[in-house]
Amino acid sequence: MSDTPDDPVRHEIDTCEGIAAPASAIKGEGQRADINLGHACNNRCVFCMQGHSSKDQRRWLSLERLKKELDHYADEIGLKSLGLLGGEPTLYPHLFEGLDYARAKGFDDITINTNGYRLAKAEFCDEAVRHGINRYCLSVHSHLEDIEDELSGRKGSMNTKKDAIDNLLSLQREGKGVRSISINAVLTSLNLPTLPEFVEYWAGKGIRDIRFNFVRPEGRAADHKELVPRFTQAMPLLLKAVALNERKWKINLSFGEIPYCIYPQRFFANRVFRGRYIGEYRDRRTHVSSFNNPGNDGLSDEDGRQRFVWQDLKVDVLKQLTPACRRCRWIDVCGGVWKNYIALYGDEEFSPLDVD
Repeated sequence: MSDTPDDPVRHEIDTCEGIAAPASAIKGEGQRADINLGHACNNRCVFCMQGHSSKDQRRWLSLERLKKELDHYADEIGLKSLGLLGGEPTLYPHLFEGLDYARAKGFDDITINTNGYRLAKAEFCDEAVRHGINRYCLSVHSHLEDIEDELSGRKGSMNTKKDAIDNLLSLQREGKGVRSISINAVLTSLNLPTLPEFVEYWAGKGIRDIRFNFVRPEGRAADHKELVPRFTQAMPLLLKAVALNERKWKINLSFGEIPYCIYPQRFFANRVFRGRYIGEYRDRRTHVSSFNNPGNDGLSDEDGRQRFVWQDLKVDVLKQLTPACRRCRWIDVCGGVWKNYIALYGDEEFSPLDVD
């Protein structure tokens, strides 16, 4: 539930006693809508947040309900930016009909978050572009075949994703309407040791936008806690990748879902680096709709529909404060630490920030 504006530093907003906070963290309406079409998927990623979804949650959203959500975001909020989520949204049986309706409602900036399986077929790529998808965010977690296959739970996954990326890059070079191609990797203990090599490989293939999101110990990842490194264990390799990017790759490289105090204060105090590499500075504030959720979760209406702003949900529901957080100037922006991470490792890694 994130994407990358062209000029992230420009989106800093002074708030919270002068702190230069991410625009995505400022309370208010979102800039885009993400609609979850259903949790059904043809991969079985070992860290999947939706790995324990119910049968109802895996059921596809009807075309009628999708159109109602598009009406809501277009007519009542005035949005023109749309993201399609799953599960695996390319499997959605009404995908192209839904896209045609979205474009008729004025959505002209459309992202799909996908494992790339169907995009490995050139014909499907052509159709996706023709129906208006102009941003492609592919879930790729390694450049090594055995690790990618293990993380995605699908043998041959790496070759499929390479084919999808090759197809999209070809369409982009031909000027066929592919505005951006990005890789979204979940950072785990398996792919962390080769993080710089990962960036080197995919940048060499022509990818200019790579985002690493730190694994959340929930869903299937809660059953595989060995996949969750400590934040402080990951930081040296992140900083190595930053240094290499400054020197040679020069791509859009960012890291998300890492508490700000984990970054070295000298790094975090550099507003240019902060805006360039910390994912929350690159994200747009995002409305999310999901369906067929249990009615007793406190978020869903009587039909199991949830609507929320992703950045607010993280702060209000999914994270918790540590004692250090309560002394931090960034408390209202960061919101604390994933609850299950603290249950796993405690709170000794965290300290208050004194940076504006």
